[in-house]
Amino acid sequence: MDLGLKIKTVRTQQNISMNMLAKRADIAQSTLSRIESGQQMPTFDVLERIVSALGITLSDFFANNQEPEPLPPEVKQVCDKVKQLPLDKLKVLNAVLDSWD
Repeated sequence: MDLGLKIKTVRTQQNISMNMLAKRADIAQSTLSRIESGQQMPTFDVLERIVSALGITLSDFFANNQEPEPLPPEVKQVCDKVKQLPLDKLKVLNAVLDSWD
């Protein structure tokens, strides 16, 4: 994960200027610029202050918000069929799958 790019992305999504974020995080704007451009890695303390200044938690910052990779067609076909099974047949299928372990 490119921390600088992630910070810049969240900052621009929130329509916050680099200057404003630097002030909120109590860091120099030049430091934030170097972090966003990938020239400098933030310390944990600085990252925590930046994320807090963005109004999110570290957990939210590191959460994977990307779309999941699509399933292969064969897996999708099986999933679609399983979704249509009545409960009794779903239990049988589950028992069969458990026996393969």
